[in-house]
This record gives sequence, C-alpha cells and structure tokens, in this order.
Amino acid sequence: MTRKDIQLIAIYIVVAALVVIDVHLLWPSAKPAPEVEIISSQVAEYAYVAYAQREVFHRPDCKWAKRVSPQNMVRFKTREDAMESRRRPCNFCRP
Repeated sequence: MTRKDIQLIAIYIVVAALVVIDVHLLWPSAKPAPEVEIISSQVAEYAYVAYAQREVFHRPDCKWAKRVSPQNMVRFKTREDAMESRRRPCNFCRP
C-alpha cells in the first residue's frame, strides 16, 4: 500500500464522517427557514391542506402540512372537499 493509497483512504474516511455529522453541528449559526412559521399560520385558517402535486391531504397541525410551501398548497374547508379532489387522508395525522 503506497502513501497515496493511504491518503485516499483518509480522505474517504473524512468525507464519510462529514456526511454523517449533522449540518447544524458544523454551522451552529445556521437558522431554520422562517418560512415554516409563516406556513403554519397560513395553514391554520383551513381545516385541511394538501400539496398541489400529491394525492394526500393533511390536518393543519400535521408535520407534513407545515412543510408545504404556500405556492404548492391546496386548501380545503371540509374533509368532503378534500376527498372529492381524489385525495386520500394522511397516514400520519389521520384527518
């Protein structure tokens, strides 16, 4: 095994370790996007929400609903409206 091989192995180990380490540990000043708070306040006005491109609808307090960006959000006032749009209930929040 040559010195170059050992250096490559060391580089692979370092890269693998960096992939495992959480980004927040490397850059503790990194803040979560404020968009999550805005979305959760917008979601609260409706009984159910869904991604525009997906077949699942959620309750507003569902962790998946809070990740929907406003431009990709479809809003429903009733469960029947969501079902009529050919969407199924989320298995996590069970609306």
